[in-house]
Amino acid sequence: MQEPVKVSLSVRFLFLVLPVLFVVSSVFLAVLAYNELKNAERLSRQVSQDQASRVAYLLAEPVWQFSDTVSVTLLESVLEDPQIICTALEYERSTRIPIRIGDCSEEAIGQTELFWAPVNYTHQGNQLQIGKVHLYTYVDHGWHTIAKEVLQLAGLVIMLFMALALTTALAFRWTILRPLNRVFDSLRHYQRTGQRQPVNWSTTDELGLLITEYNESLKRQAESEQSAHSARELAEKALHNLKQAQEGLIQAEKLASLGSLVAGIAHEINTPVGNSVTVATSLHENTRVFRAALESGALKRSSLEQYLDNVDEATGILERNLHRAVEQVSNFKQVAVDQTSSQRRVFDLKEVVDEVMYTLRPRIKHTPHKVTVKIPAGIQCDSFPGPLGQVVTNCFNNTLLHGFDGIEAGEIVIDAERLDEGRVRLTMSDNGTGMEPEQLKKAFDPFYTTKLGKGGSGLGLHLVYNIVNGVLGGSVQISSKSGEGLTVTLEIPTSAPDQTDRKGDI
Repeated sequence: MQEPVKVSLSVRFLFLVLPVLFVVSSVFLAVLAYNELKNAERLSRQVSQDQASRVAYLLAEPVWQFSDTVSVTLLESVLEDPQIICTALEYERSTRIPIRIGDCSEEAIGQTELFWAPVNYTHQGNQLQIGKVHLYTYVDHGWHTIAKEVLQLAGLVIMLFMALALTTALAFRWTILRPLNRVFDSLRHYQRTGQRQPVNWSTTDELGLLITEYNESLKRQAESEQSAHSARELAEKALHNLKQAQEGLIQAEKLASLGSLVAGIAHEINTPVGNSVTVATSLHENTRVFRAALESGALKRSSLEQYLDNVDEATGILERNLHRAVEQVSNFKQVAVDQTSSQRRVFDLKEVVDEVMYTLRPRIKHTPHKVTVKIPAGIQCDSFPGPLGQVVTNCFNNTLLHGFDGIEAGEIVIDAERLDEGRVRLTMSDNGTGMEPEQLKKAFDPFYTTKLGKGGSGLGLHLVYNIVNGVLGGSVQISSKSGEGLTVTLEIPTSAPDQTDRKGDI
């Protein structure tokens, strides 16, 4: 009797997905909070420095006229700001006694930051520095200055996290568990009654094809029993089912590569988008300060010029970061479309390989490994860029998982050359650990891997062999020596063969 399910497949799936979602959400929130804190500190310092400059401007005439009463009044008015505890006016090249207002003890001002500005006076066309204004100010370094914004961001991240988790669970249950349960019910019905019951399910995805094949298998089994065919037919049917399972695993391998690509490009896009959000926030605050100065009548030409400089700098940063995000999305979109559609089109070999490597480089961005592409421009192909990109991706992943195991600084070199008018040779070499002769003999065998249970499925190079010899119409070879790296050599036609009669190659 079949044992009951102890742990639901959907629960196991969520246990795998939710920690990743939680970590990504937490890191995203922490980065935003840290940027908000730094912006708050910077703006606080900028406001204090601007205030020192304004006081210095107002003191120019009283200092020049030796009007200490007016100077004291101005300095005392500055202390209305609770963050300023001491103001001081020092005279330049004069025996006059400096003026100090507020708590100017060493113990008090030791906990503050000093902001100062020169007191300049224009006399007979000459600008003279006649003093200095010092403001001893508390600069707020606390999280409470951005608590409201952080709480709002945290709430939004939590809502998105919960919505994504719920949507993922429902989607997994609806698209995966529901058809599997129907298959299970069909099998239990057969166990109870001995009658084969087809599964009522019709979709065009992998599960739909698997269930279609399952129904066809039931039909063939019934026909086999009715016609009393021998054990040979049963063996052929089992072999057919095995091929279907193998094709399903190969499709899963391709989807896993695409999933890794999505995760990498999402991480890369976060950087320019995060930079753009930070710059936009800073520009909004500068605009608020500028508007306040304009409405109060305290706007100076220098403030206007500073504001315009800040706007120019901010728009430049925004433009660069948004262009970078657009470029990343464009490259990802082309590679994703190619790998999911497997459509034939005319393309430049260098451009396709560059697009694929652009999406793969995030995996080695923070490692000493590097990739060098030496493919010359102008090699035009009328073929299938999606399967070709899958070949490059699988070779790249194989090198990272196996070849660079224990290698501190690995290098992958991708090169290509025309052999004649109709063929091209594409090589992918690395300086990794290489392979033993007995390993080379089994490299293209399905399910053969030296990393079983450690990330290796044994289908990467097998899929490479099928794609190159199938849909691309070429050949592939591996050469290696233990400890001396590995080279994968592809020879493919620039015009792929007609795929009308080919099925299941990719």
